Amino acid sequence: MRQTQPPTLPPSARPALPQTPPRKARRRLACGLSAFLRAGLLGGLLGGLSGCLEAQAELQLPGYIEADVTAVASPVAGTMAQMAVKEGQAVRAGETLYVLESRQEEARLAEAQARKEQAEAQTHNLSKGAREAELESLRARLRYAKAQLSQAEAHLKKSESLFRKNFVSEAQLDNERTNVSLAQSQVEDARAALRAAKLGARSDERAAAAAQASAAQAGVAQVEWLLQQKKVAAPVGGVVQELYVRQGEFSATGATVLTILHAGSLRVRFFVPNDLRPQFMPGAAVAVAISGCDKPVNARISRVSARPEYTQPMMFSQELRDRLSFLTEARLEAPAGCTVPPGTPVGVRVSAGSGADKSVAKAS
Repeated sequence: MRQTQPPTLPPSARPALPQTPPRKARRRLACGLSAFLRAGLLGGLLGGLSGCLEAQAELQLPGYIEADVTAVASPVAGTMAQMAVKEGQAVRAGETLYVLESRQEEARLAEAQARKEQAEAQTHNLSKGAREAELESLRARLRYAKAQLSQAEAHLKKSESLFRKNFVSEAQLDNERTNVSLAQSQVEDARAALRAAKLGARSDERAAAAAQASAAQAGVAQVEWLLQQKKVAAPVGGVVQELYVRQGEFSATGATVLTILHAGSLRVRFFVPNDLRPQFMPGAAVAVAISGCDKPVNARISRVSARPEYTQPMMFSQELRDRLSFLTEARLEAPAGCTVPPGTPVGVRVSAGSGADKSVAKAS
């Protein structure tokens, strides 16, 4: 038996197939049908409206977590003698992080301190004058000179008496007078030496000694600073993220030894569509959904970029203006019961409102 195929209808006579409604219409239709089946026409309208608003409340702006990180490096080179922290350890500002080998600097410090003590002792010695034993020697010299002068004066007096009686010659009298003059000069010399010994060194010598002592002090301070750089403390409080130099390894000058994640610096960065920007001004509170956290984490917006992203040199229509987005940052509060490392993708919830799902759809 031969089978007959049904006749082919022209395109104009074919029944029109229903077109798939857009995503927004499908969601609204599903909400309305579900509500109608549960509670009738009036209940369906109220339930559908509530369900759609709830769906809009769950809309999220994509973002990621960022934080401030400090790279710690010592200004001097050396071998790592002691690493006092571990990765993931919480540290306070001023707490010791690591210590470099410093035996050479300790020896240089001892040498500089010895030079300083030597210069200070020399300065003190020049400011004082002669020792007591030296002063006593000079006093004895003065007494001897005075005795010589007294003896010379006595001889001169005797010779003058004999000269008047013509018992001595005039030449001998002149010789006695010369001896008196010499004795007087010796007395004056001894007195001057005693005064100089009591005064100490000259002002120029004392100034030179004082400058030498200052230079020695500066040398000690320089070595002490160098020794202090061998012991590095945490510049900020936070958590040790990563160690780049281990104990026993050599660290070059200025090379990063470890990094510290600042405490309380977690923030979320996300992009806000232009028509939702008034809802995300600095100071506004937002809820951030984080995978692994039982509930959203609160954050407060700290900065909104003054320039939009992906702008083009053209006149913007209403639709194109809505496509602009602004980089926004919000400081996270400490999430309880979960950790949020930098780089974690998150979602910032958008509250229900007119144009919310439209803006998020355009942003996505």
